[in-house]
Amino acid sequence: MLKKELLLAEVSFPLGLQGTEGLPKSRRALKNCWNAAGKIIQRPGITSTGTNSRVARGTFEWNGGLYEVASGDLLKITDPDTGAFSVIGSIAGTNPIDSAIGFNDAVIIVKGGNGYTLDNTDTLTQMISPQFVASDSVTHINGRFVFIPTSGDPAFFSDVGAADTIQTTSFFDAEELPDKNEVAINFRNNLYIGGTDSFEVFRDFGTLPVPFKRLNARMDNGYIGGLIEFNNTFLFIGREKGQDLGIYQFQNGLAPKISNEFIDTILLNHTEEELSNVVVGRIKHHGYDVATFTLTDYSFGYFGGNWFELDTQVNGVDVPWQAGYIQSFGLKYYTFFAGKMGVLDTVNKDYGNPFIRWIIFGFEFEDSISVQSLNYHVSQGFNASVGSVALETSDDNVLYNPPLHVNTGTFGHHVTELEWNYPGGLGFYDRFMGIRLSTGEDIDFSGTKIYMDVR
Repeated sequence: MLKKELLLAEVSFPLGLQGTEGLPKSRRALKNCWNAAGKIIQRPGITSTGTNSRVARGTFEWNGGLYEVASGDLLKITDPDTGAFSVIGSIAGTNPIDSAIGFNDAVIIVKGGNGYTLDNTDTLTQMISPQFVASDSVTHINGRFVFIPTSGDPAFFSDVGAADTIQTTSFFDAEELPDKNEVAINFRNNLYIGGTDSFEVFRDFGTLPVPFKRLNARMDNGYIGGLIEFNNTFLFIGREKGQDLGIYQFQNGLAPKISNEFIDTILLNHTEEELSNVVVGRIKHHGYDVATFTLTDYSFGYFGGNWFELDTQVNGVDVPWQAGYIQSFGLKYYTFFAGKMGVLDTVNKDYGNPFIRWIIFGFEFEDSISVQSLNYHVSQGFNASVGSVALETSDDNVLYNPPLHVNTGTFGHHVTELEWNYPGGLGFYDRFMGIRLSTGEDIDFSGTKIYMDVR
């Protein structure tokens, strides 16, 4: 709460997506930018590298190459910067894929469908082992591939160095709790198997016929979707047994919830099947480590313990961020969405389309106040063209007054702030003032400070 007697008060940026449903004055939001230790950092845009007239289903790196499964084909991206590709072979179905990288082969599984191996000569072969069954998850550990059947039945594994050789005795289960298996991940050379009610941890002790022995390290969090390694740990969408949905982060044998009420509300508005098909990604932008989650109708990111919204505009309509499947390759991040291919870049557009960046926050006061001006110290002097930032104010954080635009400086003009200061000021407010700063123009929205002259 700001006190009335303060003049030219520095105010804090919102941390991210926050607020309680039904209490709009509690809403705080960052869109296409995040709070980094009190600074606003704009997300990267996407520079198009081409199209392939197919629908992306997943990507991976193998043997020094970048690969994409799109529609019914496995593509090798022969020149990532131009989008040139060659067709390696056919991948049946339309479902997303999962992949794992071994010493001799990469394994590709169609979720609920076939499995394939890809060797270092780019020979793609459908798996024919009689013991292979349709799977939803695959990982690699100590020379073996471990598969999680779509049915939720016991996991199975390959022989060492032979992805398509699976013995009749190569099945095991996470049976401390009788739940269905959903996912597997190799994390720090331990095998984690997530089920509908828990995660259990296994270690390879080299014994036969089953080398994987359960450790006493169960986490009582059921798995739904969105497993991603992130910042020396891993994140996933799930639920505590018998509880509501959330996003969880593995920490020292436990998985505390990291999603807040705002994110939980988004999750609750989707079916379990939709959540299981969430597309997750990870980028490092100027040293900032960011995880992303994209659903069919909403996308958001996670940085530094806080959440922010992600989207883009197509024909003037906001749609979920079209980064899609993100793959790090050759010190760049490449994206594959529908038939589009692109590279994350320090630009202010996605495939040539604008995206809106905004900061939404509000202040409660002890009584009515008058606001004379607002200053935003935005990044300036680095934009190729002049643009503007809009300020909108509100009495209730729902309805906003018409926008007031202030132009940025030209290239090389490194002024320190944008200032909204008019005769009569920015208005009178009865114990609450909502603020929205935004732009969709070809300028960098990053900034360091906000000051308000409050009387």
